[in-house]
Amino acid sequence: MGVSAFYDDDVQATNTQRLGDEAVSFTSSLGIARQTQNVTINFNYTPFFMLYRRFDQYDRLNHAANLGMTYRLTSRFIVGLHGTFSYQNGVYPGLTGEQILSGSASPTALNQMIYSYTTRTLSTMAGLNLTFVKSQRTSLTFSGGYTQYKFGGQTVAGQPLYNGSGLNGSMQFKYRVTEHTNFGILLLHQDSTYQGGELFGYRQRAQVESTFLSVGSRLSPTITATVFGGPQYVHTLGQSSPGSSIAGSLQAAGGGSITKEVRKTALNLALQRSVSDGGGIYTSVINNYATFGVRRRLGGRWEAGISGGAARADTSLFQLANNRTDSLTGGIDFSRPLREGSIFHISYNTFHQLSKGALPISTDFDRNQVTIGVDFQLKAIPIGR
Repeated sequence: MGVSAFYDDDVQATNTQRLGDEAVSFTSSLGIARQTQNVTINFNYTPFFMLYRRFDQYDRLNHAANLGMTYRLTSRFIVGLHGTFSYQNGVYPGLTGEQILSGSASPTALNQMIYSYTTRTLSTMAGLNLTFVKSQRTSLTFSGGYTQYKFGGQTVAGQPLYNGSGLNGSMQFKYRVTEHTNFGILLLHQDSTYQGGELFGYRQRAQVESTFLSVGSRLSPTITATVFGGPQYVHTLGQSSPGSSIAGSLQAAGGGSITKEVRKTALNLALQRSVSDGGGIYTSVINNYATFGVRRRLGGRWEAGISGGAARADTSLFQLANNRTDSLTGGIDFSRPLREGSIFHISYNTFHQLSKGALPISTDFDRNQVTIGVDFQLKAIPIGR
């Protein structure tokens, strides 16, 4: 558990009415793990509460949870179940800096680089997969999943955002070429429905067929790299008016990441281009982003981290559409362990977002946050064999 105090110079994330405020956050995290010869279960739940000095409409309990479970049916077949849930009040991505990314984001994940003009966000994701392990080198996985996100409590009345829901299914083949190199093929189908917004009509449906080839390798004891790429075919229904559609388009997608760890320093770079959701502002967009992170151990038991990212979401998928949103993020944090497992931390984060085109809502903002706090790490408690 932990407690932090912070200052935010643009609580509502809008340049049209910039208002700052101080607040205190109370955070806790509960994790439960169970592992046997055939079953593995991991559950994590994180409730956190924000208490603002002026903006009491954000003084709500927030929730985040994820569940992962695998069951070995036989020596060759493994069933997996996974799910995530998040309910958040307030327009902010985080308060203590971003962790170093271990790779590119999932193509079915909610757009995390575009921030919408809202005060409440609800997102859920659930999936089921079946893996056939042919040998120590070869496996084949069939997956299916459902995603949903809803936005509520816009600070500007009468300007709704796009809620979304969708189904996805995939088949993934993995082959370990050598001890340090893996090759994979992913066939992915996504069927998403957006409704409630104004930019492209009240309701729109998008179907995306993707084929990705990927290669991951440990290039040296300290360097790991992953690259992927392939085509995406996008078919959209319901643009501008009910029942209308546009011709399907073929898009190139790809990305990669590289991580280097040497002595006291860890460095990660990642980039990706793909068709994804528009974070509530748009329906489907072409999303380009790049991120980096560096962590280093300093003297006196201190540790420092620097992170940043840039993203662009544009609507060039649609005829005569020229809207886009650009975002920049950056942050620096320092932490030091104290007595009995507690950690002191201080951080600064900055966010900038600029949109161009005929948008029904104002999405431009420049935002800065300064945070100071202490986290307390409690001991693990065994509850059974």
